[in-house]
Order: sequence, then structure tokens, then C-alpha cells
Amino acid sequence: MGGRSSGSIGWTLFMWAALAATALGQSSQNKGVSYTIDPGKVLNRIDEKVYGHFFEHIYHSANGGLWGELVWNRSFEENSAGRWSIEDDQLVQSGSGTDLRLVFGDRAWTDYEYTLEAQKTGGAEGFLILFRAASDQDYYWYNIGGWGNVRHQLEKGSGGGRRSVGRAVNGQIEKGKWYPIRVRCEGNRYQVWLDGERVLDYTDERSPHRAGQVGISTWSTQAKFRNIEVATLDGKTLYEDLPSLGEDKFGAKHWSVVGPGKVSIESDDPLNSNFCVQIDASAGEAVLEQGAFNTRKDEVYAGSLWARGQASNGLTVRLVNNGDTIIAQQKLGAPGNDWKETKFELRPKVSDANATFQVIVPEGGKIWLDQVSMMPRSWEEAGGFRPDLLQAVAEIRAPIIRWPGGCFASPYRWKDGIGPQHKRRVTPREMWDDLDINSLGTDEFIALCRKVGAEPLIVVNIGTPQWNDDADIYDFLQDALDWIEYCNGPATSKWGKVRAANGHPEPYNVKYWEIDNETWGMGIDDYIAAVKRFAPAMRKADPTIELAACGSGSFDLTWNRRMIGGCGELFEYLSIHHYENPDRFADGPYNYERFIRQTGEIIAASANPRMKIYCSEWNAQSTDWRTGLYAGGMLNGFERCGDVYEIGGPALFLRHVSATGWDNAFINFDQSSWFGAPNYVVMQLWRDHYAPSCIAITPESKTLNTVATKSQDGKTLYVKTVNAGESAVAMSLKLAEGFSAVAATMQMVAPGSLDARNTLARPQAVRAEPGEVRIESNTMRLTLPALSAAVVTIEL
Repeated sequence: MGGRSSGSIGWTLFMWAALAATALGQSSQNKGVSYTIDPGKVLNRIDEKVYGHFFEHIYHSANGGLWGELVWNRSFEENSAGRWSIEDDQLVQSGSGTDLRLVFGDRAWTDYEYTLEAQKTGGAEGFLILFRAASDQDYYWYNIGGWGNVRHQLEKGSGGGRRSVGRAVNGQIEKGKWYPIRVRCEGNRYQVWLDGERVLDYTDERSPHRAGQVGISTWSTQAKFRNIEVATLDGKTLYEDLPSLGEDKFGAKHWSVVGPGKVSIESDDPLNSNFCVQIDASAGEAVLEQGAFNTRKDEVYAGSLWARGQASNGLTVRLVNNGDTIIAQQKLGAPGNDWKETKFELRPKVSDANATFQVIVPEGGKIWLDQVSMMPRSWEEAGGFRPDLLQAVAEIRAPIIRWPGGCFASPYRWKDGIGPQHKRRVTPREMWDDLDINSLGTDEFIALCRKVGAEPLIVVNIGTPQWNDDADIYDFLQDALDWIEYCNGPATSKWGKVRAANGHPEPYNVKYWEIDNETWGMGIDDYIAAVKRFAPAMRKADPTIELAACGSGSFDLTWNRRMIGGCGELFEYLSIHHYENPDRFADGPYNYERFIRQTGEIIAASANPRMKIYCSEWNAQSTDWRTGLYAGGMLNGFERCGDVYEIGGPALFLRHVSATGWDNAFINFDQSSWFGAPNYVVMQLWRDHYAPSCIAITPESKTLNTVATKSQDGKTLYVKTVNAGESAVAMSLKLAEGFSAVAATMQMVAPGSLDARNTLARPQAVRAEPGEVRIESNTMRLTLPALSAAVVTIEL
């Protein structure tokens, strides 16, 4: 852990106060700023782990993304079974996924009151009440009992993203209680009453949704709804009924059926997990298919499927293009009465970026199908990762990667993600468009870290009741200890033997472990008790490990103070989270830097003053240039706080572009290509110019968010600066007496608009480009365009 020089806290607080005063909206009269850099005055050390990342299994970041499995929902676990149904005049949602949305009514509705009653029957959170739902992307929902069942707040979906708006209200939803809910939409004003109390009164002054349907949704929660009614503000009934659920003939997500054959989801004797598919072709040939495969002529697609049943003429697998022309095909043998794996190889005759994969059962056959898998042979031989996404991860050079979550970690069962692929069980909960089938588990994650040069950081599930239905009977502590032994134990230990049998005899030596994620829903006292139970046992299992415990979300100093005082001697890192409104790209980083300092002061006065802060989730919620400016400001703050801050990890890392929410990812992809968002561009630029010493840079202006650092050998300086204002700024950098510059260069990102963004079609629209720096009498002079981020490199 890095130390700090005398007086660095006071210096940095002065810097924060001076810079934050006018973070945004600088007057066009500000023609220039001048700084003096003193390479001889080191303020604090900077750990390179501030440039860490966080890899969570959501939005197909793992399966169907970085991991090279091409088939989505290969085990048919992601389906409509157990979701919406109508029972006793009640609308029942029995699934455990996230955003299980049901929208109904007329999109032309404008002003109305929407009333209903809701009851939570199980799960982690409360209810999502939708209104003014103009489309799947443009809507409002009032999130009741969200964020681990700790608060209620309005969220606005717009253009594919979603952000919190209005005032948050603390509150929880009890299981088994009926809650009356009333929503009133009047112009751009929205009010919500819960259990007779008004909990929201919000006026949307910025691009309000003026019309739309109503709806309900749940998030990792099971619930019932009744007495649904929509009426005009003068009392005329618009809707009074339970919505139609439609007819779902099949229901396995990402798959479809062609032909007269009958295909159904079955729970009787699946190969593993909970479901398989029955294909009855007695009435004619049945074709089960999935689209959006990017196939190449010179590639071999190696796959397998598990089947049982009768099909005397065998099965066929093939790839077809959009015109149903067969581009690759292989006939397979007939299945038997027991589950049997059949492997195949498809060699496309032509390339197709949007091919369809098909499994054909001939007329007269009746089979059960499970675990349909396919991967390019070259990817498989190289370790199983998709090459372009692996390269994207490698190029940002993360020194540490947190995994597997996030909320994904809280119900995660690591033992379901090791061993042969066909024996791996599905994760317990569907989250963010994804029910992960554990194709990427512990061994694959460690392999990823080794490939990209990162230290692994693993988050363990401690059995929070909000995420684990068996919290009262399953031994989560033993599970965590077994995981440590699997990763770090010798091959002679119980779980070390299992690791060795899986092909990895040498211990992984995972140093960093975190005790669950966002545990605010269980309450501070219960979480402190959990840390006191888990931390000593985990350290006893391996005395070399270092532990992180959950700190606050956003600006909750009370939680941090309780954690540090209640059990701070048991862990090395306080893991805090912060997500920002992208409109606060300028002042947001300063505010959070102040919060880091305040938390650092609590640590300094505690029984464990060597504890460090770890911001394990941070980001602005967009993929336009605002998030690039925000990322630069945040990273500058992390470097200035290096005496108390050691590790970072923004979210999201990877996200398929089909995702229905969280449009803030660094790496965005489809089946063919990817692009880095502005936060990726800026963080890569900053990371490539990392240096371990934060040095004094004296501001004579408050216009720019600026930090100066020095290389290990002392020969190179880096000045990282963000101009979040709407005017260009002339910048001068003068070296303190006794130092001189022999060369200076600049790389900057200046797309010219806050709306600028990269896309699959234009992946380099926002990029770093060289800028001009002049050296005049030991002073570097340059111009920073409006809304720009830049790094100046000075050779001494």
C-alpha cells in the first residue's frame, strides 16, 4: 500500500475546494489558465489499481459475449415458464428474473390516474409501476422497494438508457401485504401514492413523456396484482380489467420454431438444471432455430447437442442465410432412450454476418433436446474467448478485475460454474436480459485475468435473504471457504483436488476477496455481524488474502462510519459505489472526490488507519461524450486521493447492444464487432499515461480539472486535464525552478459536442488524436478545445 507525503490531505482539500467552485459553465471571458508544476514535490503515491475494472454477467457480457459460446440460452432455461399467469382474478408473476415487464393499455393515453393493488410474495425487492410508457425504451416507472428493498424512486427510461429522477424515499415492501398504489399523470407532473401516503411529486422539466401505456414489472421478486384500473382525471374509466397474457406456444427466449412440428418446454428429466425441450415432429418436420450468428467461410464451427428419444432418420444441424440458402449442414445419427451427446462441425461455404442456426427433426420423430452449444474451432483452441472482445479488454490494461458481480454475485453458486460444460447448472436468478448458464466460471475467469495481465478479485455470496431463497439452510460460509481452497489450496486439499481434476493443478493464488455486494438491504447491524463471521474464517483459510467489505452507495457517510467503527479492523478495503447523472459530468467528480476525502478522514481516525478506499462500481449513465468527460474527472480525483484511495472498477464493462437498459458500458458489441464508448476512450488514454507519483501543480485558475503525475524514474511528467466548459482554454504549464523540458506532446479527445458517441457503424467517431504543444522558456503552451479531455506528456 502506498504511503503519502506530509501535508498531502490538506493540499488536496485545497485543490478540491478551489476547483469545485466553478466546475461547469465557465464564462467565455476565461481566455487562459496557468499552472506551475513542481516535480520535486510528491503529494501522494498512486496505485495502478485505480484503473481496475469490473466484469459482471449481465446483458450477455459473458455467455454470448466475451466467452465464445455462440448459442444463447443453450440449455433452454430462459423461458416463460413460471412467469405471468392469472389466478383467482389476480395477475401473478412467479419468476425470479429482472424487469419481467407487462405493459398494457393505449399509447395515446395522456393524462390519467392509474390504480392497483400489489403484494410481494417472495424475492429481493418490490414493484415497478410503469406509466406514460410510449415504447419499450421511453417510459417512467416508480421503483417501489428497489435497490435491495431500501428505497422508492422514480426512474425515467429514454432512448435506451434509464436514470433516477426526483426525490428518493426510504422504505421497504413487506412480504404478504397488499399495497394500494395510485399514480396520477397530469401534463409533465407525476404523483404517486403508496399505501395512502404520497411518496412522489415530480415535474419533468426536460423532455417529458407526454403519453403512453401503463404497466407492471418485477425485479428479482415474485408478486401478485389486482384491482387494476385506469381513468381520466375527471373520472371516466379507460381500463378496468386484468391484461391479456397472449398465447405463448413455445417461450424459450432467443429460439423460434418453424414447421408443423410441436415444440414445448419440459421439466421432466432434463440433462441438467430445470428444463429441456421436447420436439414432436409426428405432424411434420420440426425446425428449432436461432438467428444472428456471424459466420466466416474459413472457419470451422464445432458444436454439440444432447438428445434422447426417437428419430429413426437422425437429426440435422445446419446454417442458413437470410434467404434460407443452406451454407453449412451436417446429418447426425439417431438418438437413443438415454441422454447422449452428439458432436458436429459446420464449415460454411460463404461468410454471413447474420446467419441462422437450425436443428431439424424429420417427420415422425419425437425427441428431447438440451445443451445445444457451438463455438468457432479457432476460438476454442485459443482458450474459448471471443478474440476481438478479448483484445478490447486487453487494450485497456486493467490491473485488477472484480468478478462475478455486482448483484450477480449475491445469488451466485460458484460450484455450478466449474467442470464439464454440460454438467454446469444455470444461475439461480435471471438478471438484466440474461439467465447465465455458467459457461464462464472460476477457471475461465482466472484464465481471462492471466491473458490480460490482471489480478483477480472475487466477490463471495454470504447468503443475503433478498437474493437467496435458502438463506436459512445453506452454509454460505463453508461455500466461501471451499472457494478459497479451490483457488488457493494445494492439489492435495479437498477442493484443490477438484481444481486439479479440472485441469489446473497449480493454485491460482487469488489475493483479493470481497464480502458480498451492496448489502444495504440487510441493514448495517446484520452486515457487520456477517463480516465478523466471514472475515476471520476466510483469513484463517488463507492468511495471505486481503478482504474488501461493502461500504456505501453514493454519499452515505453514516453507513461508512458504522462499518469502519464496527468491524473495520477485519478488512483492508472499504468497497463503495457511485453512479452519476451524466448531466453532472463536470461537478459530479468533484463532489465524489470530496466524499472520498470525508470517508478518508473517518478511516484516519479509526482503529485501522491503513484501510484503503475501493470504488468498486462507478460510472455516468450514458454512452455519449458526457460520460467521457466524467470518466476523466473521476480518474483525476482518484489519483489526487491516492493516499486514501487504492482500487477502482467502473461498471458496466461489456454489454451487448440488444440490452434493454444500462446504456453506459465501456465495451459495446453485437455478434460481429464492437466499439468503445467515450469512457473507454478516455480511460484507455489515462491508463496509458499512468505514473505512480502525484506531484504538485499549483492552479492560478479554477477552470480545468487537472492532475500532474511523475514516472517512476522521474524523467517523464503527465498532465491530465478535463475542460468541461463550453469555451476553448489556452493553457500554460510552467516547470518549477530547477527543472527543464526537452520535449512535450499531447493526446486529446475533443469531439465537439456532448452528444458525440461511437457506434458499431462509426466506432472511431470519438477518439484520441494528437494536439499541438509549444515549449517557450520552460513553459508548455497549448489550447484545449471546449468540452475536451487531454494528456500532456513532458520529458524532463
